[in-house]
Amino acid sequence: MNQIVVLGSSLEALERAHMILDQDMSAKIMIYTEDAEVGFPDAEVFDETDLDEYLSSIPDGWVGSILGTVERGGPSVVAHSWLCKAMAIRLAERGVQFQLRTSILGIDKNRQEISFRGGGRVPSGVDRYDELHDFR
Repeated sequence: MNQIVVLGSSLEALERAHMILDQDMSAKIMIYTEDAEVGFPDAEVFDETDLDEYLSSIPDGWVGSILGTVERGGPSVVAHSWLCKAMAIRLAERGVQFQLRTSILGIDKNRQEISFRGGGRVPSGVDRYDELHDFR
């Protein structure tokens, strides 16, 4: 089983995690993010997404339910945030784990290890990986 580490929780990071699972359903993926909640970053982010356009371009099954009140018919920041949230929920349903409010202290590419500290289920430690995808 491949140990996959994804750093960051941007739309691109979530897409990559879904792609990996589509290719290898047994992959063990851990997403580390400094945000307290995926889709609603602590830092101000003003990415806009046209929800209808985006949903028509990705495979079925990548997105959990999205509230009917989310803006449609054009790009919006709200749609982008809720899309990230819905993709993260679907990833969790597919077995992906998240370390929220977590900082990466170091990456040792030779030993294939990352060291981290944060507020997730494990407050600090070192994790090994077979693949690293950095979207910070």
